[in-house]
Amino acid sequence: MKLLLKILIPVAVLFVAAAGAYALVKSKPEPERRAAEEKSWVIEAETARIADERPNLTLFGEIVAGRKVDMRPLVAGRIVAVGPNFVEGGIVAKGDLLVAIDPFDYEADVAERKAERDEARARLREIQAEYNGVKKLITHDKAQLDIRRRDVARREKLRGSGASSAKALDDARLALLDNEQRLTDRERAVASWGAKIAQQRATIARLEVAVTRAERDLEETKLVAPFDGFLLNVEAEIGKRIGTGDRVANLIDAGRLEVRFHVSNAQFAQLRTDGGYVGRAAQVFWRGDKKAKPFEATLEREGSEIDTASGGVSLYARLNDIGATTVLRPGAFVRLLVTGQKYAGVARLPETALYGRDTLYAVVDGRLQARQTELLARLGTDVLVRGGVKDGDIVLTTRLAEVGTGVKVTLR
Repeated sequence: MKLLLKILIPVAVLFVAAAGAYALVKSKPEPERRAAEEKSWVIEAETARIADERPNLTLFGEIVAGRKVDMRPLVAGRIVAVGPNFVEGGIVAKGDLLVAIDPFDYEADVAERKAERDEARARLREIQAEYNGVKKLITHDKAQLDIRRRDVARREKLRGSGASSAKALDDARLALLDNEQRLTDRERAVASWGAKIAQQRATIARLEVAVTRAERDLEETKLVAPFDGFLLNVEAEIGKRIGTGDRVANLIDAGRLEVRFHVSNAQFAQLRTDGGYVGRAAQVFWRGDKKAKPFEATLEREGSEIDTASGGVSLYARLNDIGATTVLRPGAFVRLLVTGQKYAGVARLPETALYGRDTLYAVVDGRLQARQTELLARLGTDVLVRGGVKDGDIVLTTRLAEVGTGVKVTLR
């Protein structure tokens, strides 16, 4: 009996609990059934503005020397002086002394050449005096020759009449021959002295050249800067003996600094539109001079070779209105803004507005509407597109995983 009670009591308790739970479930009020609400996505959008755009190309390059020369003396000798700015990194102006070579030997050479020239000039005067004297004697010889001829003619007449002897006629004829011989000698002497004058003048001309060369060598003992610039690789000092053509320094032209930069084939194609890239303006920014205004530059030319690895082109832009006071130096890494291609009637939007390469979504009456467009260019985080939207359209700029036509949205 006790065993039976132990079994029946737990079963009865479980039955009562189950009945109570069933009664509670049945007495639960039925919830009001509501229709499922359509989800609305919170988005960001931007108003499209149709306009003409000429975006700048952002490029990077390096400052290079447009002109750099090796400074080498044209004469040899010992350095006796150097310019005050003849140091590594020195800034020199056109005409400033770089190095001076001992001029003693060159001054002596100039004096010697001038003495030889003056001697040749004196000799020319002597020859001209002889020449003029011989010419005057020819005049006298011709006058005497006329007299002798008349005398011979007269004696021949007298001889025919018997009034003169044969010996007198022969003497007159011999005197005539002597005069003719003397005139021939004088004329030959005049020709000879004329040739000597020409020869002496050639000698003087050669000596004039020698004097000019010696004077130029003397001037070359002072090596000066041919233009404003910056010195580097300075290799000379007082007391050092240098030979002709030995390099003493390199000089960079401060007025001709350029930016060398690389562009891709697509960028090069853009720069070749609207009249080409030559003469196109550019702005140059250098991080070492952040507070200064950008440097102005002008594109001038392209490199002589195409980069086989990238297929791009190297271009050169010359910095405008720059001189020895500039803080820029070759080797500086710079950023350029170059005026790019003109796009007419385009919209500039954030790149997040573009799905794929040709789809935008306009917001119309709170819903998305797909629009087909044409991607023209990427400008950093923006894109330029043409078609699909009109001026004033609201364009989705938020990236949605469930984007599509008809999706309900709410502008943030």
